[in-house]
Amino acid sequence: MILLAEGLFRLDVVISGDTLRTVVRNLSSGDLNVDRESASDSGASLAFGEIATYEPGRAGLEFTLGRGGDRVGVKVTSATLRFPERGTVRVTAQAIVRPAPAL
Repeated sequence: MILLAEGLFRLDVVISGDTLRTVVRNLSSGDLNVDRESASDSGASLAFGEIATYEPGRAGLEFTLGRGGDRVGVKVTSATLRFPERGTVRVTAQAIVRPAPAL
């Protein structure tokens, strides 16, 4: 688990090679709708000198969940740093949760 919003969602990530798979677990009583158009790893991650060793990267994801007046829109940004000497990857994430527009 990388991120938990009690009663709303849990965000899990799985790293496989150079792929970061994000799993959204709906903890709300309403439907989960992932905006597949917004999912991306776009945006430049420029690194020079020693920091380039860590191959910084980022990815984005947007979704809505909930029901009626409790519907929210969520925008998630995750970031990665590779530590080749340890064979590990550090993943961090942040989410902005706002009331979703009415359908």
